[in-house]
Amino acid sequence: MRTRFFAIFISLVLGIFLSSCGSLKEPELLGIENVRTGRVGLIESSLTLNLHYFNPNNKRLKFQKGEGDAWLDGNPLGHFTIDSLIHIPARAEFSLPVKMIMDMRYFMENMSAALSGKEVTLKVDGMARAGKGIVFINYPLHYEGKQKLSDLLK
Repeated sequence: MRTRFFAIFISLVLGIFLSSCGSLKEPELLGIENVRTGRVGLIESSLTLNLHYFNPNNKRLKFQKGEGDAWLDGNPLGHFTIDSLIHIPARAEFSLPVKMIMDMRYFMENMSAALSGKEVTLKVDGMARAGKGIVFINYPLHYEGKQKLSDLLK
C-alpha cells in the first residue's frame, strides 16, 4: 500500500514538472516495479522503486534529477530524490527510479490518514532539472492540495 501512495506522490511531482514545461500532458502511470526496502529504522527508513510510465506527448525530454520534501496533513512524509538521467521518449514507455527517505516518527499518522478515507492535504516542495538536447533548466516543484488518498490507493 505504501508503494501505491509513493507512486501517486511521484506522479504528482512529475505532473507538476511537465505542466511547467508548457502544453505537455501528464504521463500515465502503468505500474510499480522493483520495490525494495533499504534501511529500516525507528527514525527513518529508505525505500526504492521504479515507476513505469507512458509518455503520451509527441516531444522527447530528458529528466536529469529531482529532489524535494513531502508533507501529509502538515506531518513530514519524507525526502525524495531522482538522481538518474532519464530519457523520456515521445509516445513511449519509460521508468523513473525513485529513492525516498521516510520520516518514521509520523508514519502511523500518515498511514492512518490514508486508510481513513478522509481528504488530506498533500504538500510537495522541491526542484527538478530537465530539458531538451543540451539545455537543462531548474524547475521548482510546488504542489499543495486536498486528496482523498483512499480513492487514489485503490
